[in-house]
Amino acid sequence: MTCPISRYSAMSLVFLAVAIVLGAIGSHFLESKLTGGLLEKWEIAVHYQFWNALGLMGLSLLERSYHVSLQLDMKFIIAGILLFSGSIYILCLAPNPWIVYLTPLGGISQLIGYMGAAIRLVRISDDC
Repeated sequence: MTCPISRYSAMSLVFLAVAIVLGAIGSHFLESKLTGGLLEKWEIAVHYQFWNALGLMGLSLLERSYHVSLQLDMKFIIAGILLFSGSIYILCLAPNPWIVYLTPLGGISQLIGYMGAAIRLVRISDDC
């Protein structure tokens, strides 16, 4: 029997919950501590995490609905969330010059994930 629940759906919900918590931490506890534009960067990381978690949920549902494997694409998106948003969170809390190089890698990883999924879905639509 195929399980109707995808672990990627569950992961997307965890990413959403963590984004909500980190957004609240940023607005309630870090507002006076993050200066020099760091609070804005924190908010960007939260927004990207939130939207990518929704994207991950969408791909998870598409995968189940159309019986296509988007596993690799979703792994790229997860890596992108961790690298992009994660590096910004770290940069805000404990600035380290080398961490800035992880942020664009996260963005590239997200793009690879979404473009790969788009290509796979277009290929399926050509067969319909």
